[in-house]
Amino acid sequence: MMNTMKRVFAGLMCVGATAVFAGYADAQGTPKPSQPASVSQTIGTKNKITITYHRPGVKGRNVWQDRSDNEQIGPLVPRDGKPRPWRAGANNSTSIEFTEDVKIGGKDVSAGKYAIFMIPTDDEWIVIINKKVQWGSFTYDKESDVARVSVKPQDASHQEWLVYGFENPGAYSTTAYLRWEKVKIPFEISMDEK
Repeated sequence: MMNTMKRVFAGLMCVGATAVFAGYADAQGTPKPSQPASVSQTIGTKNKITITYHRPGVKGRNVWQDRSDNEQIGPLVPRDGKPRPWRAGANNSTSIEFTEDVKIGGKDVSAGKYAIFMIPTDDEWIVIINKKVQWGSFTYDKESDVARVSVKPQDASHQEWLVYGFENPGAYSTTAYLRWEKVKIPFEISMDEK
């Protein structure tokens, strides 16, 4: 009798372990709808700037007005008359890392890793550099802002998947940008000459 119970218990443990590992393998093998990406640019002789983000797609939606699939989240990008920070991508908040001190829009930012948030409106966007890299923008804390820079949105050709990039690289400066749908948001990054 005891032998039979041991076999039944061992069999149940095997079935349970198989189910757990199958679920884990499936979760690890399924690509996210908004794929992760990163882009880097060096200014000066060795100041590497890296932006890490997730790339949501337009997918036929009005990304500036439509609501998220999750009704508790609200608009995909908060441009509904209630200005508030957006994670400037999907999933985790977008991060930016500097290996040396920089200036963003003329404001000093120490070397390190930060979150990028943006507050979009029709006439200007506020680019926010924040100390807390986190999931989304639900626990955004204004007290952790390191810099806020107002920039003018620019019209751009259609960009299906959100992308960050760099343009106009100089010896000690570059322009970082976000492009998505038909909008481009540029912001200046520079460093002191050494």
